Amino acid sequence: MFAGRYLWWMLIAIAVFLFFTMCFDYVTWATVASSGCARVAGSCGPIILTMSGSMKPSGVYLTGGIILVVTFARIHYISLSWIWVPIMAIWFVASAPFPLLLANGWTGQLKAEAVLEGLPVAFLFLVTFCLYLSLAFEESGARPLGSWRPLRVAIGLSAGYGALYAFAQAPAFARIPGRLLGDPALAAAIAAFQPHLRDVLTLGRESEALAFLALGLFVLGLAASLLPQNLEELKARLAAPFMLRGSRH
Repeated sequence: MFAGRYLWWMLIAIAVFLFFTMCFDYVTWATVASSGCARVAGSCGPIILTMSGSMKPSGVYLTGGIILVVTFARIHYISLSWIWVPIMAIWFVASAPFPLLLANGWTGQLKAEAVLEGLPVAFLFLVTFCLYLSLAFEESGARPLGSWRPLRVAIGLSAGYGALYAFAQAPAFARIPGRLLGDPALAAAIAAFQPHLRDVLTLGRESEALAFLALGLFVLGLAASLLPQNLEELKARLAAPFMLRGSRH
């Protein structure tokens, strides 16, 4: 999936999310009001339950599905290693509650301190990575993550740390086996393992300093990968705007 289509689908996903989290309650109210169910006691309940209990969550899940599918397609299109698929999926699952928290701002129930307290580092990793994927690497001929091996290793290590930290922090990873696999023992084992992993990643400190340090390294690494990695690439990028379209290949 090329960059323009990827960005378009991501904007569609954001629009769908905003509609179902901020506007769908008005659709529910309009449906109830126009149905005339209020004239019969108890008949509005099934409508509200269907729309708010089934259709609204389905719209939010649709948003997540779009983001995951198009991001995986983009990773494949630019020939990134498939190891980025589980890394991105971990970031996505760990940061999923945060957009729902932001949606409360529509009703005026959200405070700035609540945003800062609820902001997961995984969400910042995810947003940075998605913004990076929206760049048109295929048009400039640049290699994703750069061609300099030490830089690619630094980006990979910081991303790996971010994924492990997200896994250790998010309770959702302990609940998934119980819900999807029906295995409470595995869920309990993961829940017991997460605090130990968190202690190792934070060196026994209740601080996110190392996680934000890894995030900073990730951002700087991705930014550095956009720069020309050698003299030939620098010449090619400088000459590209002055070349005829048919002569670039």
